[in-house]
Amino acid sequence: MEKVNIAIISNVRKLRCAYRILFDQDSQSPARIVLEGPSIETFGSKIDSLGKIDLLFLDYRLVLNNTALFFSLLNDYFPRIPIFLILDKQHFKEAQRCTNYVKAFLSTDLHPAELFSSIRE
Repeated sequence: MEKVNIAIISNVRKLRCAYRILFDQDSQSPARIVLEGPSIETFGSKIDSLGKIDLLFLDYRLVLNNTALFFSLLNDYFPRIPIFLILDKQHFKEAQRCTNYVKAFLSTDLHPAELFSSIRE
């Protein structure tokens, strides 16, 4: 089975590194991270040169202030790409305002098997 290409945007370096290690090291991983950075602007022209990106993992902390504007800008860079919003459990209720923009919510403490299952779906 071919692996899914993922981009991840988070201003928390530990979070980006944790996902990279998980996807690179786990033999059951259905995905690979092909692009990562702390903000949309850091990607620049790299997006076009990478080819197909299948999923976008987005850290909820980047969306807190102006949800509609942020997702509008995000759509310019990643049109029609499913977005998985990464959040802590305490922000779940607050994140409900993003429901129209994302495919799924991912808890930061989600078990890898559940994460892999979500990606496969």
